[in-house]
Amino acid sequence: MTPDQLADLSRVLYSPTTLVLYLASAFVYLYALTTTVGRREEQERGRRAQKLGAALAVAGIGTHVAHEIVRGLAQSRFPLGNMFEVSSLMALVGVVVGFVYLTFIRKRAELNGFVLLGGALVLASALLMYSEPGPLMPILDTWWRHFHVSLLVGAMGIFAAGFVFNGLYLLRDTGERAVARRREQGMHGSTVGAAYVGDLEAADGEHATDGASAGLEGATPSGALADRTTDTLEDVGDDDRDHDAEYRAALRAGVSPWKLAIGTAIGTSSVAWVFVYAADSLGEGLGRLVIINLVMVAAASLARWFVPFLPSTATMDGLAHRTIAFGFLMWTVGTIAGAMWAEQSWGRFWGWDPKETGAFLTWIAYAGYLHARATSGMKGRRAAWIGVGAFIVLMATYLIANYVIVGLHSYAGL
Repeated sequence: MTPDQLADLSRVLYSPTTLVLYLASAFVYLYALTTTVGRREEQERGRRAQKLGAALAVAGIGTHVAHEIVRGLAQSRFPLGNMFEVSSLMALVGVVVGFVYLTFIRKRAELNGFVLLGGALVLASALLMYSEPGPLMPILDTWWRHFHVSLLVGAMGIFAAGFVFNGLYLLRDTGERAVARRREQGMHGSTVGAAYVGDLEAADGEHATDGASAGLEGATPSGALADRTTDTLEDVGDDDRDHDAEYRAALRAGVSPWKLAIGTAIGTSSVAWVFVYAADSLGEGLGRLVIINLVMVAAASLARWFVPFLPSTATMDGLAHRTIAFGFLMWTVGTIAGAMWAEQSWGRFWGWDPKETGAFLTWIAYAGYLHARATSGMKGRRAAWIGVGAFIVLMATYLIANYVIVGLHSYAGL
């Protein structure tokens, strides 16, 4: 095949093929998630749905990898030389790491839908930075690029997965706090405030230490409900099923859709304004900003609907912490490798170039998250917000250093 034919094939493999497979897998997994708190027959349907979701996810990962290979062949180089290629690999790493971690290590495959949905969003956003296959800048044509850039891009993908887990933690925690407040306001005779025993325990034996979960631990579920967990529910009577539905509705209602939409739009705009700056016209830039915000608000609203089916806050907190800690190690090594590459290329280890400064700010932000996560007074909700803020810092510096403050590392036009 000619380079042009390979380039065309890589585009088809990327979009719509991989994008559609990721979205299909995400929605199948999200359906499976709703069956984890159902009756036996519902759980069986959920297990079948998880198998289908896994097959779609593996197929999507396969076409994504094929896209990377074909694009590399089309330009006779490793596809890691511009914004589109970096963002594409970031999505691939985030999906692969999240999928493997949740499926095989933590045994929480029902959460894969959120990882696949996040990967699809990154894929779609990368299309805004699309560049045709082409040659590298001479300074990038070195083995240091494979080592340094691969580590940082891999860390970015892992940080994206950590962002998803922190966001889900905050949603679940907000819902639990709302239920606890309603109980404290005189609803002691209602069954709404009675949380599942399994809802208050992590799969790996961790217990929720957050104030909201601690407050719910005082609830005493009655009858068969006390003997159930969110993973293994027995068949129960109509009264218990009514209680289940009531409790799930209370959790979902505890997350204000308006506050969530406004907060998501503010956080998204703090990064997406760069596309307005980089657009050829103000109208085009504003259009992109509006579309990005609408998509992110829709994704957040979808996540809100699934809040009642999420594992405990302790589980979500543990997932975010372990994921980000691994990504932080990769980011640290990658940044050090970049300094060594800079010394060989420019004769100095560090020069406060915009992207170097952005890498340092990102390192500080995630170091702050890990420090907060290890500090008793900052654990839980506060640490999760720092983790969300750290990801915003990462994405903002990634875009600003390429589109706004041009420096030695700016390759947005390639």
